[in-house]
Amino acid sequence: MYLYNLTLQRPTSVYQSISGNFSGTKQVEIVLNHGRSLELIRYDENGKMQSVLYTEVFGIVRSIIPFRLTSGTKDYIIVGSDSGRVVILEYNSQKNQFDKIHQETFGRSGCRRIVPGQYLAVDPKGRAFMIGAIEKQKLVYILNRDSSANLTISSPLEAHKSNTIVFSMCGVDVGFDNPIFATISVDYTEEDSSSGGGGGGSIEEMMDEDIGKKKKLLTYYELDLGLNNVVRKWSDQVDDSANIVMTVPGGTEGPGGVLVASEDYIVYRNQDHAEVRSRIPRRYGSDPNKGVLIISHSSHKQKGMFFFLVQSEHGDLYKITLDYQGDQVSEVNVNYFDTIVLANCLTVLKNGFLFAASEFGDHTLYFFKSIGDEEEEGQAKRLEDKDGHLWFTPRNSCGTKMEELKNLEPTSHLSSLSPIIDFKVLDLVREENPQLYSLCGTGLNSSLKVLRHGLSVTTITTANLPGVPSGIWTVPKSTSPNAIDQTDKYIVVSFVGTTSVLSVGDTIQENHESGILETTTTLLVKSMGDDAIIQVFPTGFRHIKSDLRINEWRAPGRKTIVRASANQSQLAIALSGGEIIYFELDQASNLIEIIKKDLRRDIACIEISPIPKGRNMARFIAVSDWEGPIRVLSLDRDNCLGQVSMLDTDKVYIESLSIIEMQLNEMGIETKKSQSQTGQTTTTTTSTSSASSSVTSGGSLFLFVGLKNGVVKRATLDSVTGELSDIRTRLLGRKPVKLFKVKVRGSNAMLALSSRVWLNYINQGKLDIVPLSIEPLENASNLSSEQSAESIVATSENKIIIFSIDKLGDLFNQETIKLNATPKRFIIHPQTSYIIILETETNYNTDNIDIDKINEQSEKLLLEKQKELQQEMDIDDDDQNNNNEIEPFKKLFKPKAGKGKWKSYIKIMDPITHESLESLMLEDGEAGFSVCTCSFGESGEIFLVVGCVTDMVLNPKSHKSAHLNLYRFIDGGKKLELLYKTEVEEPVYAMAQFQGKLVCGVGKSIRIYDMGKKKLLRKCETKNLPNTIVNIHSLGDRLVVGDIQESIHFIKYKRSENMLYVFADDLAPRWMTSSVMLDYDTVAGADKFGNIFVLRLPLLISDEVEEDPTGTKLKFESGTLNGAPHKLDHIANFFVGDTVTTLNKTSLVVGGPEVILYTTISGAIGALIPFTSREDVDFFSTLEMNMRSDCLPLCGRDHLAYRSYYFPVKNIIDGDLCEQFSTLNYQKQLSISEELSRSPSEVIKKLEEIRSQKLL
Repeated sequence: MYLYNLTLQRPTSVYQSISGNFSGTKQVEIVLNHGRSLELIRYDENGKMQSVLYTEVFGIVRSIIPFRLTSGTKDYIIVGSDSGRVVILEYNSQKNQFDKIHQETFGRSGCRRIVPGQYLAVDPKGRAFMIGAIEKQKLVYILNRDSSANLTISSPLEAHKSNTIVFSMCGVDVGFDNPIFATISVDYTEEDSSSGGGGGGSIEEMMDEDIGKKKKLLTYYELDLGLNNVVRKWSDQVDDSANIVMTVPGGTEGPGGVLVASEDYIVYRNQDHAEVRSRIPRRYGSDPNKGVLIISHSSHKQKGMFFFLVQSEHGDLYKITLDYQGDQVSEVNVNYFDTIVLANCLTVLKNGFLFAASEFGDHTLYFFKSIGDEEEEGQAKRLEDKDGHLWFTPRNSCGTKMEELKNLEPTSHLSSLSPIIDFKVLDLVREENPQLYSLCGTGLNSSLKVLRHGLSVTTITTANLPGVPSGIWTVPKSTSPNAIDQTDKYIVVSFVGTTSVLSVGDTIQENHESGILETTTTLLVKSMGDDAIIQVFPTGFRHIKSDLRINEWRAPGRKTIVRASANQSQLAIALSGGEIIYFELDQASNLIEIIKKDLRRDIACIEISPIPKGRNMARFIAVSDWEGPIRVLSLDRDNCLGQVSMLDTDKVYIESLSIIEMQLNEMGIETKKSQSQTGQTTTTTTSTSSASSSVTSGGSLFLFVGLKNGVVKRATLDSVTGELSDIRTRLLGRKPVKLFKVKVRGSNAMLALSSRVWLNYINQGKLDIVPLSIEPLENASNLSSEQSAESIVATSENKIIIFSIDKLGDLFNQETIKLNATPKRFIIHPQTSYIIILETETNYNTDNIDIDKINEQSEKLLLEKQKELQQEMDIDDDDQNNNNEIEPFKKLFKPKAGKGKWKSYIKIMDPITHESLESLMLEDGEAGFSVCTCSFGESGEIFLVVGCVTDMVLNPKSHKSAHLNLYRFIDGGKKLELLYKTEVEEPVYAMAQFQGKLVCGVGKSIRIYDMGKKKLLRKCETKNLPNTIVNIHSLGDRLVVGDIQESIHFIKYKRSENMLYVFADDLAPRWMTSSVMLDYDTVAGADKFGNIFVLRLPLLISDEVEEDPTGTKLKFESGTLNGAPHKLDHIANFFVGDTVTTLNKTSLVVGGPEVILYTTISGAIGALIPFTSREDVDFFSTLEMNMRSDCLPLCGRDHLAYRSYYFPVKNIIDGDLCEQFSTLNYQKQLSISEELSRSPSEVIKKLEEIRSQKLL
């Protein structure tokens, strides 16, 4: 078995974000660290974010930080990864890629505690940076310029200190003095010595037992630029809970030094300066015995002002400012700012935005409505109690809008699926194409997300029309690219026998003064010349000048016009009988007939190519009769309408043609084109117009062909010779394909209308084709108005629809359904197709919990503070409003319930309407961890079984009781009725239906239960499994069981003896997260370290087991070390780079092959595609081998070692690496292609086919 790995949905979690001017312009950009990839984000003046570049690094990115050389205008990126190397990247805006400027090796690969890469700190003046490990090692590199102004980097300078654990690191702003770096660390030398260990002692034991005994230190490391060494300049004790150190602007911009964040305090520290301490305000209802801890921070600096924005573990934002004179700080001001969802990182941007990368859920870009200056002397100090605690009432807390945000306003979101908890591929709404259902998020951010392949659209307006339109066009106010007003003036809709003209403005109204003939069917409307309009109809055409003067041309004799095409200077019409007439605009802007040609066959389609940049006329026209072929004719005067190339369509009827110019930005063709133009190459002319190759500023021409059978063909049209090459084919639907040109992100795009609507557009320099989530359309045109600068107007039956396309670049659009609590599992009712979701939340607040029993001190303090606040609010004018505000605080901001307090829900949902049919709350303290439907015996009635635990404590693990709840579906499957509970000894994490009974994992035992009158009856059991069972699959008489720590076990059930036998297991210990059966002998699994593997039972063993009817042989066989007597063969293995949460065997294309679909905790979705031919295996294996040597990973990690992180990669080809082929320069593409005995365009075509034909 050979598999091909492809990522469908990129990781959506963000572990770190940085901002800067990476492209060298003044535009502020954001770089996101997704763990195993980097992404560059830009946003417009309206705060809408757009992904500019996404790149896989084929390694684990541990840290990133920006820096700018002194007097520089461009920011660079320093990356710390698991490669044992530090890498400096520069964004190349021309090629739209990250270029590796420097790569310095300093240690072993892997995420190791003593290998630097976890922490990065930069001198604020860009002169040096420090890269540090969690323990011991720290290296400093000096940055400079050479004589050519290129960035240079020095050899590393060591700043190691043994037996030291680092918690945080930053650069200290000292102006242009010697650079200084600050760290928060703890020295565990004494503890390690007293325990008899050496320098390599157990860091886990030290963290658990001894860290509280040692004091944390704030240490300054100075880089002496003269002596070229690093020394520890100063060290002083800080709070034991200190976890973050932040740089304070220095020199002429501030006092310098650092801020240290610890539990309950923000402290200013600097050498030769007294400590300045300020208490962090607390929210109402928080536990007074537990301090406030800062988890993320950012800062903003501009001339004459700076401040810090930090976030607590509750989601509260605080603004920190300093009162200082010179280099002396007198006070640290910490004031409540706003409350948002918990963020992994905060990034304050220079132009008034805040980017918050959420821990779970969508990431948000906020606009600063104010910076909170009016609150600095406000409510925090006003609510100070006698113990010095500061109290405030949060806004917009926990996703519940008690009060809108005051200082921030969300402007844009980046969708995130992280974390994906459960996942299934189903067609519950019968759309023919399956939907992807995903349980995501935690707590109040929990949701069920329904993913559909395609881009989401926003419908702006819809209106009914008096008939079914035959065409629709828009007319701009001006065709000049320099015009101030680029909006459209008219929408022209054609019906049978009539034409309607609509004016575009604040409202859309009918217009009768446009000069367009309204008493006929219109075939074409196009702007030509100096804001003139051409209207083509069956009996002729009208040329309407900007002053409404009309020139009309009539078709000769009894002939009629059947097809027409035009650009800004040329017009071609096809008459009945097969005659083509070609017109051009003369210098007086009049249409002049140039030539006629009779093709002697009825014309089905005609299309003039767009005018190339720097020319006045287009050079080619494509024509076709109904059965093809498609002929490309020249429009040059010396060979006008002479054939230059041809494309065969295998006599399939042609529906539409379109020639479009697109600006690609891939590497290969740029070199190739320049060589062709200088005459250096002669044998690669055909492939120089590859659809996936980079082009010069003029762009590439593509010929799209829509066929009657729902297939679209795409060929590259050489702009010089007119040759057609690099032909691609794609099935879009069941209906004929109509093609329409539109604008997306200001660039040309193609809309293909079949049974689904598809968009061909440029995404990060590559040509993508994706469907739109909209009803089938029949005609479309681009529309620009004051309300929406870039939208599309289309017709569907007798309706007109105006819509815009959202979130370009996404492969899936999402529909979000909010849930009450953290979801655990969901299943589908086999008869009604209702979705059944199990939600479980720990430390959960409910109205049934007695607050006094949880924390009497917190309740007393809460009531006192509310009383004080009420008295102060009574002074205000509106007493009634104040009273209404106070009451919800007690309900919303109660203390957490504490350990062992759980709340669970069983929700039944209609998949079509998303209506919640049932939301059954389990008893207090009862937590549900597993769920399945089961039909007992031959009755056929479906029951629901839920594995529950009461008063469970996670650490140390304990519980009061565990049981199986059996429910009956009533009211047509919409409601649940509890029949009884069955006590078990251990929690049940996995269960499944098995031969009319229930099989479940009770701790490390496998049990089979049957239905009884008062409880489930235990029928069979085996205790031969090592730890805890986390997943179960059944097929025939076999059970495939996943152990939490010991991989896969095959179990045989002997019905005659009513016994279970473990007869095969895995050699390797694996911490299982998910598994799926591929066939009777094969299983795919995943572990929490990011490995996906395939195991197979040897054929001889499988036959032996089936041929042992009594089970006697199995009963007396035993393996070594308490293992099974037989071992599974290791078929395939692959390291994904992230914890895999689910595996599914499914098909994403109707009638397509089955694939293994996997999801990760970071929100990524990937697929393992089985190869069906040895030829494909050899092709992609050779391609992968060459790519490993010619396309080195961005951060210096060895690709083979990365994919073999824990186990050697086997029989799985990395498709993500293979798809990097199109980013190589042409010489490398040609070299690799020769190894494969193909051309570069054929290699890229092969890569596209495996994705489109077998996936989406």
